[in-house]
Order: sequence, then structure tokens, then C-alpha cells
Amino acid sequence: MKINSFLLNYKLYIYLLSCIFVVMFFKGCYSFTGGTIPEHLKTLYIASVSDNSGYGNPVYRETLFQKLVAKFQKDNSLKLVDRGGDARLTVSIKSIRDEMLTVKPGEVESERKITLSCDAEYYDAVKKKVIWTKSFSNYEVYNLNNAMVERDRAINVALEQATDDILLAVVSGW
Repeated sequence: MKINSFLLNYKLYIYLLSCIFVVMFFKGCYSFTGGTIPEHLKTLYIASVSDNSGYGNPVYRETLFQKLVAKFQKDNSLKLVDRGGDARLTVSIKSIRDEMLTVKPGEVESERKITLSCDAEYYDAVKKKVIWTKSFSNYEVYNLNNAMVERDRAINVALEQATDDILLAVVSGW
């Protein structure tokens, strides 16, 4: 009877150790932050944003640049530097389109859609190679009541969404 009790305790002990090992192994394999920033990249230089949209408002490129800097500072995955850096992020606004939404015959247009498209390149300055080049597109619908203010608000929302997408692409590697 003592032998059966000893074997039962021994099997339970081995089972518990195996479970702990499996949990610890898989815990080390998964990360909520994505963890795909290469180990050798510690600093990031964000180049001034260029605006190739022809939309005519230089405020948007500066707004996008400031939002990018703020997002990366808050995220703290990479240390931002004023020049050089282990990695470089270059972003350009490709287009800002103000589009009419579907209007049925006899209706008056009440909403429009702003679509912002931008291109970004993430470059590894240590290994001297492009990590990725991607295009991002975001939109926001705005009301034509108080159209100028609403259009600016919609563009700012689209810029905010673009910064979220770009940050996610850098830190997750997608």
C-alpha cells in the first residue's frame, strides 16, 4: 500500500512538473507587444514627412510628423533620435481625396469622405537594407454642416489612424 501511494505521488509530481514546464515554454514564445523589432535596432530616426498630395495645406505633413513622434515616444519600443539612428522611418503623404458619398436623386449632399493615403519605408541602417515599404490608407466621413471645421477634423482623424497603422507595422513587423 505504501508503494502504491508513493507511485501515485511520484506520478502526480512528474505530471505537475511537466505542466509547469509546458506553461513556461509557451509563455516565453508569446508576447503581447509582437516582439518583432530586430534585437540590433535600439534607436529610430523619423524623417520629416513629405506631402506629395497636391492638397495644398502644409499643416497636414507637420501634423502627421508630430503625431508619429508622439506615438513612438509613448510606445517606447525604440528610442527616438534627431539624426542617424539604427533605423529610419520615412513617410510621405501620397494623396488626400475629398469624395462625395452616394446621394440618391432628389437628395441634398450632407456628408463627404476624406481619404488619406501615405507611403512609408522602414529602413535598417545597421544592416543597410529596407525592412519594409508599405502603403496605408485611412478615411473618415464628415458632415457638410460647418464643412471647413468638419473636413479638418476628418483629416486629423485619418492622420491619427495612419500613425496607429505605421506604429503597429514597425513594432509588429507586418
